[in-house]
Amino acid sequence: MKKIIVSAAVAAMALSTSAFALEDIKVNGQAKVWYETNSAGDNKILDLGAKSPASAEVVFKLGMTGKQGNVGFGAELTQGSTMGLEGNLVSGARTGAANADMFVSKAYITAPLGSDTIIKLGRQELNTPFAFTEKWNAMQNNFDAAVLINSSITNVTLIGAFVGQTNTDIGSGKPSWKAQPSFSQLHGGAAAVGVLYKADGLAVNAWGYHVRNLFDSGVTYNTTNAGVNVSSNAFWIDGSVKINDAATIKAYAAIITNDGDIAGVVDGDATSAFALSGTFKVNGIKLFAAGSMVSEGDLAVGNVATNFKKTKLPTAGVYTDGLFVAQPESIAFKVKASGKVASTGLALQVINNSNDAVASKETTEIDFIISQKVGVFNLKGLVMHRMFNDDTTENNAGGQHVRVIASVNF
Repeated sequence: MKKIIVSAAVAAMALSTSAFALEDIKVNGQAKVWYETNSAGDNKILDLGAKSPASAEVVFKLGMTGKQGNVGFGAELTQGSTMGLEGNLVSGARTGAANADMFVSKAYITAPLGSDTIIKLGRQELNTPFAFTEKWNAMQNNFDAAVLINSSITNVTLIGAFVGQTNTDIGSGKPSWKAQPSFSQLHGGAAAVGVLYKADGLAVNAWGYHVRNLFDSGVTYNTTNAGVNVSSNAFWIDGSVKINDAATIKAYAAIITNDGDIAGVVDGDATSAFALSGTFKVNGIKLFAAGSMVSEGDLAVGNVATNFKKTKLPTAGVYTDGLFVAQPESIAFKVKASGKVASTGLALQVINNSNDAVASKETTEIDFIISQKVGVFNLKGLVMHRMFNDDTTENNAGGQHVRVIASVNF
């Protein structure tokens, strides 16, 4: 992010307000190329002419932040395109937006409400355990929300939020950016409260949620849920202890409930989850280990904005994510080692997930991740190997996936 000086005349034309009073104007942006292919089924991963398994997208973002007195603002424009490569090297865009119109991906203000409280109102990123922005894909999901942040208690942050809309295709977990990207209602709206404590190496985060209607926005478990209103309450707590500069232990507990009584869909059974993780540094190498367990129940312990595609449980991998480790009756383990060789970042991780209820959720994922900066370009490559105990799933989804991301931040 770079600070720039904007003349009063240019600012007035761009913002159509009393722009001469604006302060601390900063412009930021990113250009990114995102590509992935795989060897699942009969796909040949090194055959560049085999366009059917490959997807790609070029994404451009341009943002601005600033303030006028005590009122701050932020805005961002985003566009995605395949650059016309669909039908040649790729079968289509990663997010379903082959040639999307440029759209407003962020637009918010921040303003004080008293001496210790700030409101952030508008289109923004969120980072809470059950509703959060996912950045793994070519483009990300954001939210239309109102967030209150209070810091009147020493070492404690109090948060209250209403989340009204998101630009996510709930069923697929992909941003719903088509010819005209749009934001639609998030499950009838969701309310959240959070209490965050941090001091002297100890951090505790507690969250509570109410989601008005799980079955809006195209979420379909089967045809019997059409027109049914099923609300949900969710609770999350995590705590971490920093033992020393080289070791941190973290514990997690969560529960998600619903008031449904629909045969074959949901019957009101709550789902709970427990997890433990540890991070250790040894001779410049970062070691990570985690385990999680999810009980029987109706719903997964993951992101309600993407039909639980991603999860904040520490056992999630690249593909072995909320659709696996966060699902009812899953037990998962993850180990990871990461470090640097000269200026090159290297990481190796293994995730194993077992599930007694759904055979296709029994899987092991091995990921090798390499990152390197070349000039102004940030390069990242992932080679992923997926294995499934279920033969049908192994034939359809097992094998290697290769993902390459190149980006320039400015």
